[in-house]
Amino acid sequence: MKQLLAASLLLLSAQAFAQPAAGPFARMVVIQPKPGQGPAFEQGYQRHLEWHKGANDRWTWHGWSFVLGDRLGMFMDGTFGHAAANFDAAVQPTGDAADNAANVAPYADFLSHGVFRRLESASVGPPLPDTSPFLAMATYSVAPGEETAFERQLVAGASAPANSGRTAQRFTWYRLQMGGAGGQYVLMRAVPSFGAAAELPDVLPAGAKALVRGVRTELLRYRADMSYIPKA
Repeated sequence: MKQLLAASLLLLSAQAFAQPAAGPFARMVVIQPKPGQGPAFEQGYQRHLEWHKGANDRWTWHGWSFVLGDRLGMFMDGTFGHAAANFDAAVQPTGDAADNAANVAPYADFLSHGVFRRLESASVGPPLPDTSPFLAMATYSVAPGEETAFERQLVAGASAPANSGRTAQRFTWYRLQMGGAGGQYVLMRAVPSFGAAAELPDVLPAGAKALVRGVRTELLRYRADMSYIPKA
């Protein structure tokens, strides 16, 4: 009996510290603090991150504040690099929802929640985002039926001579899979400063530009105090 109990405890311990399977999927959430509730939202969100820590969540959650663009003052969090099956194994969904309702929802509104897929062959360098000080983000929309042609142009652009070698631009493309209007693509680039963001070169291939129906460009500041990275 003691041996069985010990084996069970070891199994539970291993499961608790198991890393989620790697993959191309991400969840991104945009949150808008209620008027006058910015500080209360941040404090409540930080309490919610403490809940994730106490629940031994193995997912990493990064957080950013919008500092340029029409979502100025809003907040985005996200978890990246997942296999699709991970989303069926989130830590304590009922408890997570209850803690969100107690600590976040009274002070903010959840505006969007989408599942995105990283486009490996259209991206250059290690996957983004990361903990860089700023994140330059551009969201492109294309008309229904033009997605395949648009992605083909992105892949061709990623393999262009300008994006090979040590001086290549580093960027990651995501396609919205669920949670919003179709034909949405997000380009992410890490930048060290506000000024560096202003000088980023255009990396959208000419052939892809002809298919774009709309674009939103934004700059986000990384919030280490609003992020959760589980200990190894």
